[in-house]
Amino acid sequence: MKEFILLQQHIPKLLLAGLIGGIIGLERGNRNGIIGFGTLSTLTIGCTLLTVISAYGIGTDADPSRLISTIISSIGFIGGGVIFTQRNDNEKSVRGLTSAAIVFCLAAIGISIGLGYYGIAIVTAILIEINVFISKTIKKRRRESESDDNEF
Repeated sequence: MKEFILLQQHIPKLLLAGLIGGIIGLERGNRNGIIGFGTLSTLTIGCTLLTVISAYGIGTDADPSRLISTIISSIGFIGGGVIFTQRNDNEKSVRGLTSAAIVFCLAAIGISIGLGYYGIAIVTAILIEINVFISKTIKKRRRESESDDNEF
């Protein structure tokens, strides 16, 4: 019976995590194709599940911060996988830093949802999307400005 009550409490957390990760994943998939809906929704759901297990499933003697800190350090591995360095002639560029940062933030959102902090998770997701939109606008204007400078 206790497991059924816990299931009712935590299914909405997992659904919200999948929704937030999926929405941000759709934008990332359309943007660069490196990571997308499946990757980011799964990542956020997984972090939420690990946090729920840590905070509610292990028992009162356990310290949930230990598993949460492991989540954070493990996410660095995934984030590192989406960062690419390219060298062309004498120019070097780095791609994927925004995607890596989003992976990290979605892990934090998953942890927040797992602990029951829905409001802050939703606000964080909205702020991430606003940030990405502003970043795209700045980059687009910078490219347009550079192309205008090259015409002279």
